[in-house]
Amino acid sequence: MGNDSSRSGGGDVSDLRPGLLEADDHKIRRILAVVDGAVDPAVNRALLDPLRPRLASLKPVRPLRFARLLFIPIDPLTVPARGWRPGNLTVPRPALAPIAKLVRAGLGDLAQAIDKMIDGRKVDAIQTITKAGEALWPRAAEVLAHAPMPADWAETGLPLTLYASLAASIAAVLRHAAQLRCIAQDEELGALETDNDAVDNIMANIAKEPELGCAMIAQLILLRSPHVARLLGRVAASGRTSEEKAALRKAMDRALEAVLSHMERDTGFVRDIVNGALAEVGGEVRRMTTLLRAIETEAAFAGHLPRLKAIRTKLDEVCQTRFTRGLTEGLVAPLAAGSRPVDGTAQTELEMCARDLRKLETAARKAGGPMTYDGLLLQAAEAVRSAANLSEMRRCRLIEIVSGPEAAESMYHKAIRDT
Repeated sequence: MGNDSSRSGGGDVSDLRPGLLEADDHKIRRILAVVDGAVDPAVNRALLDPLRPRLASLKPVRPLRFARLLFIPIDPLTVPARGWRPGNLTVPRPALAPIAKLVRAGLGDLAQAIDKMIDGRKVDAIQTITKAGEALWPRAAEVLAHAPMPADWAETGLPLTLYASLAASIAAVLRHAAQLRCIAQDEELGALETDNDAVDNIMANIAKEPELGCAMIAQLILLRSPHVARLLGRVAASGRTSEEKAALRKAMDRALEAVLSHMERDTGFVRDIVNGALAEVGGEVRRMTTLLRAIETEAAFAGHLPRLKAIRTKLDEVCQTRFTRGLTEGLVAPLAAGSRPVDGTAQTELEMCARDLRKLETAARKAGGPMTYDGLLLQAAEAVRSAANLSEMRRCRLIEIVSGPEAAESMYHKAIRDT
């Protein structure tokens, strides 16, 4: 490195890392508030890279800045420098700052217009991200496709030879970012129908992209929009020309290999589910089971079938672990420990936990072990029935979520008879 940018205020930020790793959630959020105001990307990386697993679980709502908006489309592919290897379908995080600076300079007045669009917004501003992204991403792709290597690229510590292929691949994703976001939102909403125009646009042009970029697009579809994975497999199996067919099949296989390898690793999705927020893991499990089902039923993916049994077994085990912990921490323990009647705020938290548990249970049953969840839900219902700090109405509302409306109705009528 040409400068000592990992130092701040006269001290080495590495001295702070042990304390950061042991910090509670509140302290990490306070640190983020300070880091988000820092102007040195190297300091930002040095502080936050060790905390990425914690941040992935906390999902803090951070300010929507230009660089953050620019790289939202590739966020699932970004990794710390130590986690990147040449040829991987990932983007090393040190590359982001110089590329963002390069894109911003190449956009001219549009950069200031984007700043105004996102001013004061945070990363949960879905409509703002969609609108600003549609203006930014295609223009950013044009800049990256023709821009020379940034003058400060050497300061990233990455190979000089990496820039051209990485820039071209990021540009490929950005060209299709609006469509990728559209079908990913369909997945989040559980839409029964896919936006076929968005899918057709991606499929019609994906073969024109560089090999690495094509594979990154395929991987993003598998990760974010597995409900269209079958379509992707069929397109790869029936390209319009033999060259296109070969290119698409190679991209598809490469992307699928990366996703399945991640699932097979000891950490892989285990950390995301075990440590993830209960409100988020149900959706994550649903995406995984949707993808596994697509691999099992689509002929184009047949070569990967032998790997799925072990993945399903591990997914089932992890889901049961997360469900049991969520049940204990969010429902059973609070009800057992409460000495005062549950108020409106506590009831809202209990109901949110119960709904999140049911979402996880619904998705996890498709991974295996359905009988286990029957027993766990009975345990949840018993915790609600025996809780002394619940009014009958609050008890019925929780039973309706945990056990269904018929159980709640039965409990309600029994309470009336007993009074």
